[in-house]
Amino acid sequence: MRNFLGFILLICSFSVYFCQSKKEIKKEGLIAFNNGDFVSAKQHYLKLLEKGDKTWETYTILGDCELQTGDENQALEYYTKAQEKNPIYSGLYLRKATILRQQKKFDEAILNFRKMTITNPTNPQIYNMISSTYYEKGDYKQALSEIEQMVKLGGENLDSSYGRALSYLKLDKIKESCEELNKADKFDTNNENKVVDLMIAQHCSNYNR
Repeated sequence: MRNFLGFILLICSFSVYFCQSKKEIKKEGLIAFNNGDFVSAKQHYLKLLEKGDKTWETYTILGDCELQTGDENQALEYYTKAQEKNPIYSGLYLRKATILRQQKKFDEAILNFRKMTITNPTNPQIYNMISSTYYEKGDYKQALSEIEQMVKLGGENLDSSYGRALSYLKLDKIKESCEELNKADKFDTNNENKVVDLMIAQHCSNYNR
């Protein structure tokens, strides 16, 4: 009987130690992450995986560490595993879409951006990101279509006018582009977007008389 009780106490002590160990590893990993030491943070969170802490938060931070240290493909793998644990967190789709866009995998990036609208359907900036991705892909008509959806949700602004101007210019619709550039210039009350002024000077001298 005493041996049995001793065995139970040993198991309980081991369990307490195991849980405390994971807690301490996570604490040290977060400190390293917040201090920008992504190599050390990665090592701590890999230890958490070894101890069975396979949560979406663990995979997300591992993905962030890989992204910060330059391994985009490994980051994508971790983000995908995180999505399997938490398929409704839009931040993961944003992370994946941003990487895929940088890799010029535009269709995959757009798909991930669109999935963000499932949980955040009224955010106009999502459609702004989709529009600019279509623009980089070279599909200027679809870029304009996505801007219209952005405007429906958030109204006309500098982003919508500037985005239209760029797409119209690529479509060789100079007049329409200049109209949007002039609108963008009015929205840019602090004259922060110097590119708008340059584009007006380059392309719109015949339309602003």
